[in-house]
Amino acid sequence: MTLFVFGNAAIDFLYEVPHLPRPGETLLSRCETRDLGGKGLNQAIAAARAGAAVSLWSAVGNDRPGQEIRERVAAENIDGAAILQRRGDTDRSMIFVDPTGENIIVSTCVMARSLEMADARRLLDTTAPGDLLLMQGNLCRDVTAQCLKAASARGLRTVLNPAPIDFDYADILPAAGTVIVNEIESATLSGRTDPEAGAAMLLECGVSAVVTTLGSAGALLTAAGGGRHVAAPPLEAVDTAGAGDVFCGVFAAAMAQGMDQRQACEWSVRAAALAVTRHGTLHAFPTAGEIASCQAA
Repeated sequence: MTLFVFGNAAIDFLYEVPHLPRPGETLLSRCETRDLGGKGLNQAIAAARAGAAVSLWSAVGNDRPGQEIRERVAAENIDGAAILQRRGDTDRSMIFVDPTGENIIVSTCVMARSLEMADARRLLDTTAPGDLLLMQGNLCRDVTAQCLKAASARGLRTVLNPAPIDFDYADILPAAGTVIVNEIESATLSGRTDPEAGAAMLLECGVSAVVTTLGSAGALLTAAGGGRHVAAPPLEAVDTAGAGDVFCGVFAAAMAQGMDQRQACEWSVRAAALAVTRHGTLHAFPTAGEIASCQAA
């Protein structure tokens, strides 16, 4: 059973700042850290480290960062044969992190938006019923919508993390079997500020299950039978950058390995809790062994 991740890959530049920037403010960073990233790449690596067989479909530039990404994907035992190399610069993200671990991220998406439905069709032609497709919000709207719908029609299980939210998801949600959102994304999509009410509204839109991440409070899993809160282990956060991607990747990996949604949610909460105790992105992502040894709350 294979987990297919169709999303972006980028270079991350992380800056530690005394507080998150205010409008018109110039800040001095204590340091700059460079790493590979992008939600698609992050979630694929998190899933692979959690034990899933992963195939990443993405696009990078014909520059040195693009080559670094391809080399790193191979080193993580991810099938990266479908990472397209196109003329131009690889996408990048600027991440600002304050002393509490909270962050702001701004990303480019030229390469991500270059992916077309023809690329999605080539991906789908390699899948089998029962495989799982994981997508995010970095690709263009039409490709995201058509790919999820075509995947569902082919018998694939689908997981959507609609972040960043850059377009309307109203007619896309029914094709997403499981939607993973944080509290801000839940409120944006549902119009409800309460996570439980937001999840209920998303279910009414046709989603089979909603997972709402709650930061240090864990996560809320909501399906037709009701909601279940999964508490997070009491670990101290130092850097939350990438935590949401860890959660999504590990959740999809757990599903691909036969866990039910409750087990997958518990596994993901532990993984994200471990990740925020470490600085940086990719090197903070835990392995399956570390997740298994992490004590539940």
